[in-house]
Formats: sequence, C-alpha cells, structure tokens
Amino acid sequence: MLWSSTAHFPLLDYYYYTPLTMAALYENVPAAAQSGWRERLTSYQEQLREWPKNYPPTFRDKHALVSAEIARIEGRQLDAERLYEEAIRLAREHGFVQNEGLAHELAARFYAARGFETIAHAYLRNAKSCYLRWGADGKVQQLEEAHPHLREDHAPSSSTATFGAAVEQLDIGAVVKASQAISGEIVLDRLIETLMTIVLEHAGAERGLLVLLRGDELQIEAEARTDRETVEVTLRHDTATPAELPESILHTVVRTRQSVILDDASAQNPFSGDEYVRQKHARSVLCLPLVKQARLIGMLYLENNLASHVFTPARISVLNLFSSIRFACRAGVYGNRDR
Repeated sequence: MLWSSTAHFPLLDYYYYTPLTMAALYENVPAAAQSGWRERLTSYQEQLREWPKNYPPTFRDKHALVSAEIARIEGRQLDAERLYEEAIRLAREHGFVQNEGLAHELAARFYAARGFETIAHAYLRNAKSCYLRWGADGKVQQLEEAHPHLREDHAPSSSTATFGAAVEQLDIGAVVKASQAISGEIVLDRLIETLMTIVLEHAGAERGLLVLLRGDELQIEAEARTDRETVEVTLRHDTATPAELPESILHTVVRTRQSVILDDASAQNPFSGDEYVRQKHARSVLCLPLVKQARLIGMLYLENNLASHVFTPARISVLNLFSSIRFACRAGVYGNRDR
C-alpha cells in the first residue's frame, strides 16, 4: 500500500521494520534464498543511509540499528556491538524511547546467542524500562512471558520523585473537550489560554506555566492560576527565574527530556534543596517536556501546594496527549509572533 501514501513516516516505518523483520528471520531462510535477502537488506540500509542527510535526528538511530542487525548476520561482531550502542544512544538523545527499547531488545538477543547471559539480561531490563516509559504494557507482558526472570526484577521502590511517567488510562471526556477547544479557536493567544485552562481543570493543579526555550534561555509564555471556581490565564514573555519555579527541576527536564513528578515535595527527594521548593512549601509538582520533531522546545510546569499525589498516571496521560496535540506544535510558532 506504499503507493497510496504521500507521507514520509509510513515510508520510514516500512524501510525500518521490514529489514529488522528480515534480519530476525534470516537464519530460518534456505541457504539458496539468503543471497537474495542480503541484497534486499542492503537496499533498505542504503535508503536509510540517504534520509539522515536531510534530517539526521529522525533517521540516524534507525540506520544504526538496521546496520547492527546486518553486521550480526554477517558475523561482524565488533561492528554489531558498536552499532547497537550507537542506535541506543541516538534514540535516547532524540527522544525515541520506543526505538531505544527495540535496540536494547535486539542487542539482548545478539548477546544471548553468543552466551553472554548477564549482558543480555542487562539489555533486556533496559528494554523493559523503555517500554514501560512508552506505555507499551502489552509489550512488557510479552517480554516477561518470554523471559520470566524479568518478573523478578522489582521496580524501584515508590519515591516522591518520578522520572518519565508511563502513559496509562485516558480520560475521554477531557480529550473530547480539548479537541473541541482546538477546533473552535483560531487566534493563537486564545488557543493557548483555552488549553491552559483545560490543563489546570483536568490536572487538579493550582498553578501552571508554559515555558519555552529561546536559544539557551527559558522563557515563561503563559501562566494559569485557579481562582475559586475559575482559571485565570495571563500571557507573559518573561525569563524564568528561581523565584517563579524550581530551577533544578527545569534543568533536569532539559537535560533528560523526561517528565519529573514530585508526589509530595515536602518529603525528602532529589530536589529538596531547591530554593523554590523549600520557600513555597510545594506539595504536588509536575514538569512535562514539550517535544517537536525530536527537539525539546519547552515545558509545561504544574503545581498544587495544598495536596500531595495530585498528578495521577491517568491525569498525566491526558496531559501528555494535550502536549502532543497542540502545545508542542503551536509553541514552535508561538515565539515568532510575526509568522
């Protein structure tokens, strides 16, 4: 059905997953057919080599992983080891957590086939962690069924600080409301106001900030506060300062591109020393990264100083959806008001 597609991403999926599938099945193919398969694998690899010239962040990890699998079936073990690590690193750097998980999983198979069980186990644990962060619970279950020892790896004990929260159940009503707001707003400022209002209403936050990256500077573009039964949104263009929000949390999100959640900021946590956290007596804190085309463009910061454990997984799921729907794509335009 490729002829019916005008988008690059369905093509990318085809040229990415087809050679990975062929490489996985290669050993089961009759010897007489293997040369033909090798030619096809090389053609897919060449296509994936061409695309990174246009936009390296999107394509380089895919090319590296396919190249690693080709090196594996050709017996070039040192090349395969290097390429698996390169695929993992590039996927992590550019926010493709699902591809990072897949690279870990295939590396685990590579090492297990050579008898390096300890190394393979480590890669499988990393793969499971990536799939959990991606919200792919079915894939995690599949891994645990195939590798029962993964069930014995206890998850980290509950902490007041969580990174990269998984996506879980969606509040369909909130999603519909957001969709209606998006379709009904044309003026960009009004759209930001509407979505910030919905975010605070849904998340149970008292205060929210839309923070965008302007070069190396973090700038507050919008602030929302609850006022009894209403939400008041103010459009701003101010530099984010430690007096406005916890600087250490923002820098962590910038560095890791993962969300940070403090279920109870008043308890001991990695950010307890932050001046803002101590002075404001914050309770529930959430900071979500906003990513556009694998590039971090800003953050959505939310807090509630009255109650702990406000930002539940279900609420975070919808917030992630909101950010992917519009904040990420609109925020890239929002800073250039002449467009």
